[in-house]
Amino acid sequence: MKKRFFVFLGIGILLVSCVSKQKYIECTTDLSNCEAKQKELSSQKLDLENKIIEFESQRGKMQAQIRQLEEDTTILGRLSREMTENYTSLQTNYDELSTAYKNMNAGNKKETETMLGQLQEAQRKLDEKEKEIKSLMTDLDKKSLDLEEKSAKLIELQEILSKKDADVQALKDKIKLALVGFEGSGLQVTEKNGKVYVSMDEKLLFASGKFSVDAKGELALKELAKVLEADTDINVMVEGHTDNVPFSAASAAQIRDNWDLSVMRATTIVKTILKYGNIDPNRLTASGRGEYVPLDTDDTKEARAKNRRTEIILTPKLDALFEILE
Repeated sequence: MKKRFFVFLGIGILLVSCVSKQKYIECTTDLSNCEAKQKELSSQKLDLENKIIEFESQRGKMQAQIRQLEEDTTILGRLSREMTENYTSLQTNYDELSTAYKNMNAGNKKETETMLGQLQEAQRKLDEKEKEIKSLMTDLDKKSLDLEEKSAKLIELQEILSKKDADVQALKDKIKLALVGFEGSGLQVTEKNGKVYVSMDEKLLFASGKFSVDAKGELALKELAKVLEADTDINVMVEGHTDNVPFSAASAAQIRDNWDLSVMRATTIVKTILKYGNIDPNRLTASGRGEYVPLDTDDTKEARAKNRRTEIILTPKLDALFEILE
C-alpha cells in the first residue's frame, strides 16, 4: 500500500509540474476514491474469509451427518431385507397352511368329523369327571365336618378317660387306706385295665368249705362298704373262686360242687356289704367262677391256697363315656 502511495505521489508531483491545478484535484479525488474502494474490498474479503471458515465448519457437520445417515441407511437396508425375508417366509408358510387346509376340507372331511366326534366325547368325559369331582368335594366337606365332630368327641372322650383314670387311682388309694390294717392278712388292692381289684384270700373271710363270713372278714367288708357308700359312681362285681379239689356234698346240703360254693361265697359277701352300707343293690353283682380261673396252675398246696379267694372288682360308671360313643 505504501509503495503505491509513493508512486501516486511521485506521479502527482510530476503532474503538478506538468498539468494544471484542476487536473491535480481530479487525480487526488480519484486517489481517495480508490483508497476507499480498497478498504471496502478488504473488509468484504475479511467477511468472505469468515464465511468460508463458517462454511467449512458446516460442511464438516454435514459430512458427519451424511456418514451417520449412510450408516443408518445401511442398518435400515439390512432390517428391510430381513423383514422382507421373514415376510416371504411367513407368506410361504401361510400358503402351505392354506393349501393344507383346503386339502383337508376337500379330501379329509371324514377325518375331520372323526376328530370332532373325539373332541365331543372327550368333552363329555371331562364334564362327567367335573361332576364326580364336585361330588367328591361335597363328600369331602361332609367328611371334614364329621372329622371335626369326631375330633371334638375324641377330645371329650380323652378328658373323660383321663378323669376315669384319676378316679380309679383315687378309689384305689381310698380303699388301700380303708383296708390298710388288713394288708398282709390275705388282702391285696391292685389296679388293672381301669378297674380296682380287691382280692381276699379264703383264710381272711371263710372257713374251709364254708360260705359264712367270719368276724375278721366282716370287719374288712364293713370298711370297704363305707368307701362304696361314699362313692356312688362305682359298680361292684364280687367273684367267688375255689381250688380244684372236688367239694364234699356231705358238708352242706345246699352245696353240691365248687360252682355252688363260689356262688354262695360271692352272694354272702354282697349281702354283707349291703348290711354295712347304704348302697343301691343295683350296683352289686355276685358271680361264681368255681375253679376255672386259677392264679396258679401248679398242683401244690400253696397254689391251691392262692386260688381259693374272693375278688371284689370295682368299676367306675362309664355313662358319660357311652353317651359320647353313641
